[in-house]
Amino acid sequence: MKLTQIPLVSIIIVNYNGRPFLDDCLSSLNKIDYANIEIILVDNFSSDDSLNFVKKEYSNIICIELEKNFGFAKPNNLGAKIAKGKYLLFLNNDTIVESNFITELVKIAIEDQKIGILQSLLLKSNGEIDSSGDFIDEIGIVYNSKSKVDKIRQISSARGASMMIQKDIFEKCSGFDEKFFVSFEDVDLGWRVWILGYKVVVVPKSVVCHIGGKTIRSVNIDLAFHGLKNQLSMKITNFESKFVFQNLVKFFIIYGLRESKIWLDHTIKGSTTMTSTSYEDTMAKKPSIKTILKSLFWIIGNMSYLWNKHKAVNNYRIKTTKELQSLNIISNKKQ
Repeated sequence: MKLTQIPLVSIIIVNYNGRPFLDDCLSSLNKIDYANIEIILVDNFSSDDSLNFVKKEYSNIICIELEKNFGFAKPNNLGAKIAKGKYLLFLNNDTIVESNFITELVKIAIEDQKIGILQSLLLKSNGEIDSSGDFIDEIGIVYNSKSKVDKIRQISSARGASMMIQKDIFEKCSGFDEKFFVSFEDVDLGWRVWILGYKVVVVPKSVVCHIGGKTIRSVNIDLAFHGLKNQLSMKITNFESKFVFQNLVKFFIIYGLRESKIWLDHTIKGSTTMTSTSYEDTMAKKPSIKTILKSLFWIIGNMSYLWNKHKAVNNYRIKTTKELQSLNIISNKKQ
């Protein structure tokens, strides 16, 4: 299909001390075959002179400079707020894009207006699959699929390394949840887009090389804490009320068994195969009661916010959990 429409696409890149990757990322964007774009870079108070580099070498880029590191969700929301495009394309700073990656996404978006989010196929620098989408099981545990795909397929959520969403749908969902700071905010958004009645897909002809985890390794944050409290948050906000308690109980049983297995693997073998990326593997070496308690106290302290979000999500709910299970969007089946 040849594009007859070329809507404006706003590319939003959040940066924190990304100077080593930015030149490769931005120079690859200069070579794409899609003409109607704007690039917005939101800088999380970098200390490596990356912002000055962008202003000097890529003067066409719109820059937003923040006064501290706000993580992933809020900077992307700020970029989306000033974006003029019909589509928002969230792109990590440690990516290198193929020249047709936007064209392939826009083709599919125009063909099917019920698609809310589209993910590029993410490859590692050695050509192996980094991600062909995320999936959510029946109690809300998330896993990254690395299955080979040769045609468009539905996924539970798109990875934020390269995902495009219609701006009006993004606004209907109130964007990324800024309480997340980092980790699983893309999963939460994808889940809510499905609830709203739209689809999330991966487009294998749109290819992006993703170095993966480079920026997050440089940030001094408790990734295990953010990961756990954000997973718990989604179970409270995105399931119907009747499923919340039972799924939280099941999650803690399975989470406890999983973390124990990871700890044993590292103790006996020095590594584990149970985590999906190298930076998750690094942070998973030290499962701790402290992280679990810290996450639980955060949930208790933010329960009013979480329950208000739960009510908002269920007020605009079009697709029930049972319907999403029937579509294998929420499923225990590995995909």
